[in-house]
Amino acid sequence: MLHQLFADYQKRVSFLAVYITEAHARDEWPVGKKISFCDQPTTLEARCALADKFLRDRECKLPMLVDTMDNDFQKNFAAWPFRFYIIQNGKLALKAQPDASNFTYDLQTIRGWLDANC
Repeated sequence: MLHQLFADYQKRVSFLAVYITEAHARDEWPVGKKISFCDQPTTLEARCALADKFLRDRECKLPMLVDTMDNDFQKNFAAWPFRFYIIQNGKLALKAQPDASNFTYDLQTIRGWLDANC
């Protein structure tokens, strides 16, 4: 669904993903082999390699940055495990909130905001 949102709006808005710390690293918070497939990276090079693997494995088309090893983006934006933000004219215009019952997002909120404002 995120890829469809990107396809529908990429000519009107800029999309950017930021790869942050691993949510379920084997050495920190393992939840099974399919989800916890790696240890928490300890170098920026290792984090970048995991970001590249994510882009390939998920066939992700969004441009992606990688957070610092100090987790500056994650700390400043409370991005763990994932969040969606809209920044307009240098200001935070929307911080999408996950559904507390199932920890997913209704991307219609983002689509509605984009339709009304872009």
